[in-house]
Amino acid sequence: MNKGIGMFLMNIAVACYLFCAGILGVNNNWFQSSEIRKAVTDLLGRGDFTNILVVVLSVLAIVAGVCILLRLFNISLPLPIDLILIILAIVWVVLIILMDIIPGFQNFGKGNFVAWLMPFSVHLMVLAGISLSTERFGG
Repeated sequence: MNKGIGMFLMNIAVACYLFCAGILGVNNNWFQSSEIRKAVTDLLGRGDFTNILVVVLSVLAIVAGVCILLRLFNISLPLPIDLILIILAIVWVVLIILMDIIPGFQNFGKGNFVAWLMPFSVHLMVLAGISLSTERFGG
């Protein structure tokens, strides 16, 4: 497969993932909560500050997903897209630590390694896609 086609597909996949994660995060249904809501709630518990932070992070994910798609089709915006993506990458690293690495060490040897590895690898792929979507690191 051509490298350009691979980057194109990676950008579409990451943009869709971020957009959907943001929509699920803004959704206030605790029974169908998103990864963003789960990570923030695990860290801070339930409360008003948690809800505000989840909404802010979810909107950031939606904006980043839309920006990646628009950049993919050479539609420019008066936004600092690279800055938004770098901030999201930093937040995503924190979420990986909170959702995957810390629970992985706490449950080491107690569970199924493959069940832990699957979401961890998806989160790493999203992080790679975010970094490749920036002009500075690959896009």
